[in-house]
Amino acid sequence: MKFISQACAAALLSLAPLVAASCDYVGGNYYCSETDAVIYQNVGYSGSYQDVTSMDESSCSCSQESVSFEGSMSPLNEELSVHFRGPLELLQFGVYYPSSGNSLKKREDCDVATRHHDHKRDVAVAIVHVTSTMYVDGNGDPVASTNPSATAIYTTSSTLAPASTTTSATADDEASTSVSSSAAASSEGSSSSASVSSGSSASTSSSSASTSSTSSSGTGSGWNRVSYYTPGSANNLTFMNHQGGTAGSGTWSSCFGNSISYCAADGVSGAGSPQALDQVTVPSNKEYMIFSGVKCSDTSSGSCGYYRDDIPAYHGFGGDTKMFVFEFSMPHDDSSSYNGDMPAIWMLNAKIPRTLQYGNSDCSCWGTGCGELDLFEILSSGSEKLITHLHDGQGDNGNSQGGGGTQDYFERPTSGTLKAAVIFDGSDQTLHVVKVDGDFSSTLSASTVNKWLKESASVANLS
Repeated sequence: MKFISQACAAALLSLAPLVAASCDYVGGNYYCSETDAVIYQNVGYSGSYQDVTSMDESSCSCSQESVSFEGSMSPLNEELSVHFRGPLELLQFGVYYPSSGNSLKKREDCDVATRHHDHKRDVAVAIVHVTSTMYVDGNGDPVASTNPSATAIYTTSSTLAPASTTTSATADDEASTSVSSSAAASSEGSSSSASVSSGSSASTSSSSASTSSTSSSGTGSGWNRVSYYTPGSANNLTFMNHQGGTAGSGTWSSCFGNSISYCAADGVSGAGSPQALDQVTVPSNKEYMIFSGVKCSDTSSGSCGYYRDDIPAYHGFGGDTKMFVFEFSMPHDDSSSYNGDMPAIWMLNAKIPRTLQYGNSDCSCWGTGCGELDLFEILSSGSEKLITHLHDGQGDNGNSQGGGGTQDYFERPTSGTLKAAVIFDGSDQTLHVVKVDGDFSSTLSASTVNKWLKESASVANLS
């Protein structure tokens, strides 16, 4: 589904020796260093995408109109749905927002608890700086877009991969690490990525990272949990899948196939009403998704825009600043089917599944860049390396396969579970995907969230 332009491919080839020196090429994808966190910087831009306005069953066609957006985190500040593909067992999921009436604080002003830890932990972090499209001349040197010899190449990210370092971060003792510059591409998998990191020296890349904003996602009185799931219990969220027309919800047509539907407790079947997922391991190539518990008919929460007729339509999770937490396992299975043993967790602009997630590209906004964020994705069958990548038009000349990513990876939790937080910080345009520990209680203090950020950011000298 993701493509690499010829110009991008040429750039990747020119950097191949750098990749080969520090990364492994497996199953069509590069994998570099294991990481505990990925921080996306400079997220959000001004652009537009084609939004669906109608779906015509008689002609099997869809109409679209242009929708413009701008600002911090855009278009990922729009409502998002959260998607899961097996083999996967979900143990916890939650959504948090900052407590109302509190402004975001600078990391250096945070509670002292965020600066002093009495434990040690191996931490590695990858930094992805999402940039605008770069133009080069015939020699590969940067030029203005108006230059007659200019060619657009999608050098969309600069990736820093500090070595895993045992740290005990305090105000007086920040961790220091070595930093390596890498370049990589992936051309396989349902959500594979094409990214080029800086070909300059590590010191140049490090300088770019160190000049970023240092504001923190923690607020003065913390974060409130608005939606939460544990097996058998779902509070203010709705499980769905793609079984429309089979079990009392959603619809089916020869034009557009099965719509979304309520998901049964087994995670695989459809249902006629909302159900909480049981403690189940969903098998390979089976998917479900999570929306909020608020129906689109509740206009007090804003408009969902156009969505397919006769579906259970719910709002997603919007906002510049928000946090998602997960606890999950991804055990191996022996499936040889399409997407066999390739689990994934990702986010989509919630408009996409409410129209057509798979099928005619004119029937969703996905192809024109309304937003996808791959959080934890296996790119080849049986792999134990989870990749993250942002897909929208930023940095890729309007191509939805752009954005940025890293070939550093999280270790797949095949036994036991992985806990993680995904933190959108609209105040400084950063997006953090971070392994965490501790409980996901109904409220989280600013010091707790800032500790999660601090443990990773300090390794890259961002604190």
